[in-house]
Amino acid sequence: MYRELQKKLDIYLAKGLKNKVFSGCSIGFFKVVDKRIDKDIFYYGENQFGSDAVPVDERTIFDLASLTKPLVTSLCILALVEEGKISLEGSLKLFFNQVNEKAKNITIFQLLNHTSGFPAHCPYYLDLLLLEKGSRFSQLEALILKEKIISPPGTMSVYSDLGYILLGRIIEKVTGDSLDSYWSRKIIAPLQLAEGLFFTNNRNADTRVYATTGNCVWSKKKLSGIVHDDNCRAVGGVAGHAGLFGTTTGLLSFCENVVLLYKGLYQHPSISNHTFKHHIDNKVMNRRFGFDIPTGDNSSSGRYYSDCAIGHLGFTGTSFWLDLIKGIGIVFLTNRVYCGKDVESIKKLRPLVHDTIMEIL
Repeated sequence: MYRELQKKLDIYLAKGLKNKVFSGCSIGFFKVVDKRIDKDIFYYGENQFGSDAVPVDERTIFDLASLTKPLVTSLCILALVEEGKISLEGSLKLFFNQVNEKAKNITIFQLLNHTSGFPAHCPYYLDLLLLEKGSRFSQLEALILKEKIISPPGTMSVYSDLGYILLGRIIEKVTGDSLDSYWSRKIIAPLQLAEGLFFTNNRNADTRVYATTGNCVWSKKKLSGIVHDDNCRAVGGVAGHAGLFGTTTGLLSFCENVVLLYKGLYQHPSISNHTFKHHIDNKVMNRRFGFDIPTGDNSSSGRYYSDCAIGHLGFTGTSFWLDLIKGIGIVFLTNRVYCGKDVESIKKLRPLVHDTIMEIL
């Protein structure tokens, strides 16, 4: 059905592989037509370089990196709002002791939308690695809560891993469960997608099916089925800002359900259509409940997404973009970090891929 589209994408992706923007990638997309969903997935390259490499296909698992933030943490918060167990206006002082005086009144809503005033990132793992594994997360929490606030809460949008690490801890404190367990039970299980989206901390999967993202600087292990983010890896592979892995099929199916939920064509048992739509429709600066939105002509989503669109990027080279009005979703997964620190090549490629697909759809 999409042969012509595939031919166009083949040109861009062949160039990406030749220039070693990544060793492999996959592109999935769908369009909601009435109550039918048209979709397809294309695969390119291999999971790594070298003699042990295998072709990227439907079994390939990618480190989704910061896609964890909206797909896990934001949706868990929304499920807790639905249950009446949490208020978006609840502040840090309700959940943590010894909070920096200027940070104690930061709200959950500000953490979600990256307006908390926390810095973007800090290499906490350097200190955490000196500790026993069992005490690392409590120390990570303490380090963040002591961190200097760089802007008054609610005044600026500064994308922050730190805020989402705290959100993950808040979810655990409220539920009495681990973040990955609560998310699996409340969000993923009803969708029957546990085999397509998961945290790898409790899995012993064949590392050959993972898209490799590099090597661990302290253990020297190949990052294949091991989370790439240093802070997340130091605390065991599960955190509010990173740790999620998935196949293209799994992520695409998840995204389909997000669009259907917004349109009222699907009812999730943990998050109602009304609750989801109400909070997603509330745009604050450049976010919709923790999801990114298109940012003009320079957006990674390209030129054709409507104003009512949500998405996110992952540091490893992953992304999804959903047009909630047009009923279109595109998932573009790569292992960009495996090939070095260059980000300009993937920044140029993403909008080309999205525009090519949107022009056809």
